[in-house]
Amino acid sequence: MRIDRKLALGATLLALAVVAAACGSGGGKKTVTIGVSGNYAENQLVAEMYAQVLEKAGYTVKRQLNLGAREVSDAAIFSGQIDIKPEYLGYELPKLDANADTSGTPDEVYPRFVEAAKAKGITALAFSPANSTNVFVVTPATAQQYNLTKVSDLAPIAGQLVFGSPPDCSTNNACEAGLASVYGITFKEIKSLDFGGPQTVAALESGAVQVGELFSLDPTITEKGWVALEDDKSLQVAGNFVPMVRDQVVTDDLTSLINSVTAKLTTDGMLDLVGKVQVDKQDVATVAKDFLTTNGLL
Repeated sequence: MRIDRKLALGATLLALAVVAAACGSGGGKKTVTIGVSGNYAENQLVAEMYAQVLEKAGYTVKRQLNLGAREVSDAAIFSGQIDIKPEYLGYELPKLDANADTSGTPDEVYPRFVEAAKAKGITALAFSPANSTNVFVVTPATAQQYNLTKVSDLAPIAGQLVFGSPPDCSTNNACEAGLASVYGITFKEIKSLDFGGPQTVAALESGAVQVGELFSLDPTITEKGWVALEDDKSLQVAGNFVPMVRDQVVTDDLTSLINSVTAKLTTDGMLDLVGKVQVDKQDVATVAKDFLTTNGLL
């Protein structure tokens, strides 16, 4: 088919313009969008670290750091609204594959995660040493009154206690159903609160609940001297950070940059960083930058 010379010339000029624009912004590096589920300091910190390291390497990075529920951020990455998001191994896996086995160590869970992500057009990069999971928390007074150090200690007296739960507890196998089937725990009452947030903290402080579910990286636990009960029957799943990247944007360069950050994330280190944001009220971007600079990544 013959092509009009004017159209051909226009197409050529357009192509050159696109190439020039790409080369002029970051030496040909792509524009990528990083997003996270919910308004949580820990995953916002990790996402911001990825963003800053990529920006230093010449990428243009857009941020969507409060996408709401995991279902929202999943839909965003599957549709291409975002390109990268840090997730948690055992908590994201059932969203990728409802029949997946989430039990086991991070090394055991990771290959299942990789395969489930691959089926969605997503590449799972290396997971972090840091493990952010859920913990059942009581005040020192409650721990002393009932001699509580581990979750199984709750079984004989749970019928006297009120549990402050996340909103998905009734449908989450690691919450109401798991407590019953794994530990034999049935509480007097379950109050649906928030996902490890201020409602749960306030309820524990006021005595409205005697047991609450918080994030293991929540500095409030240490700050208030609360007791995180040992999950002695391993009900909770591995919560190691794992970056998800759309296949369309993943490259060896991008992979290397993100993995260099993830490898530096330890549980104690993340607990300290989250404390700087939540307790000391420091800016997420500033805390992330300081961490990256200290670790030679910026």
